Amino acid sequence: MAVGDDPKQHVRQFGVSTKELFRLAQWLTEHQVRHVAMEATGGYEKPLVNVLQETGFEVLVTAGANTKNYRRFKSDTSDAIHIRTLHSLGLLPPIFLADEFSTLIRPLVRLRRSLVEDAADYIRRIQKALRAGNVRLDAVLTDTNSVSGLRVIAAICQGQEDPIKLAALVDSGCKKKPAEIIELLRGNWNGAMRFEVRSNYRLYLNLQAEIAGLDKELDQHFTDHTKELLQPQAVTDPSVGRQKLRQSPNTPRLPIEQYAHKLLGVDLSNIPGFGRDALLTFMAEVGESIAKFHSAKAFAKWLGFTPNNKASGGKVLSKKTLKNKSTLPNTFRLVANSLGNMKKPNPMTAFFLRIAYKAGRIKAITATARKLSVIVYKMLTTGEAYEPTKVVGNVEQVKQQQIRQMKKKLVKFGITGADLGLFANLGAA
Repeated sequence: MAVGDDPKQHVRQFGVSTKELFRLAQWLTEHQVRHVAMEATGGYEKPLVNVLQETGFEVLVTAGANTKNYRRFKSDTSDAIHIRTLHSLGLLPPIFLADEFSTLIRPLVRLRRSLVEDAADYIRRIQKALRAGNVRLDAVLTDTNSVSGLRVIAAICQGQEDPIKLAALVDSGCKKKPAEIIELLRGNWNGAMRFEVRSNYRLYLNLQAEIAGLDKELDQHFTDHTKELLQPQAVTDPSVGRQKLRQSPNTPRLPIEQYAHKLLGVDLSNIPGFGRDALLTFMAEVGESIAKFHSAKAFAKWLGFTPNNKASGGKVLSKKTLKNKSTLPNTFRLVANSLGNMKKPNPMTAFFLRIAYKAGRIKAITATARKLSVIVYKMLTTGEAYEPTKVVGNVEQVKQQQIRQMKKKLVKFGITGADLGLFANLGAA
């Protein structure tokens, strides 16, 4: 840590224990330091940031890329002096730091995502073990993790191997015929296969129990936080969640849309595709700190949804988007992809399909994710509810654009007014 330019008098090294961190804070206080800058080191800086913030310092954390271009030689002492010099000149842009509550629940939310991924991995192992014995449960059901799939797996673990009885556990809505299901579930069983299925299923159930316990812990944190900030009121609000949220086996079992509405002031769940998983990830990664971004463009750029144009000599060298390893950009992309698969018409799906038709699905996902980020930012900063009509923009302009596209197609394929009249007569008949 450096408080000046003299390596012998103004630089001191401290340990990583809690006692040493508080000694560092005391040393800074003795030198009348109020502002501290440091590099982000992949999470290792967090304990020091917490101690300094508790002691009353204003802490700025910057990315390592913002300091490396100024170094002539590499050492801890030179790094400390260079960071202090850059900070005193105002040349260190801060990275985004979420609020205290988001920082508290973020490890739990990320742990939950890891547990869900691990549980899915054990289901895949069960499928692999069953395929080795030619029990094709994956061919019977699209999702082995469904109610019917788990029911069949549980029966197998209890010793049931009769294909007729296993087929009876499959839901009647299955597209396969009963006779076909029976033949697909008729397998060549052996001891190793039985043990592997039972072992993986036990581990799967243990993970599900951990996920349920984690949901209760998150629920308690949200309840305590809302009580601290707001007046006590009912958890359920009939005005929130007008959009029916899609439920899956891995969907959080806590009313996250209610908590988010209380803390953010708007109902993000009314955005198509923005379900509980997306809401929980947003609360953990950004939460109530959206105001730290000065504009919607800055928020979209931080997420990595805008082109990072690089030009030299009047020539554009690159337009690639910036990479962001956070889980939030991936969540926005998943929501955008689900919008592209929606059958129910809505402005966001229409926007996705229009971009996909012109530039392909991958670019449509990025463009729709960017539009989602702008909508979320404007809702949170203005306090306005989600309005589908505002997504479309100028309705008359969109109408005229569609008319021009239709005229081009008529000219391209040589379709005349008589042909259209003929088609209209056929439709009326």
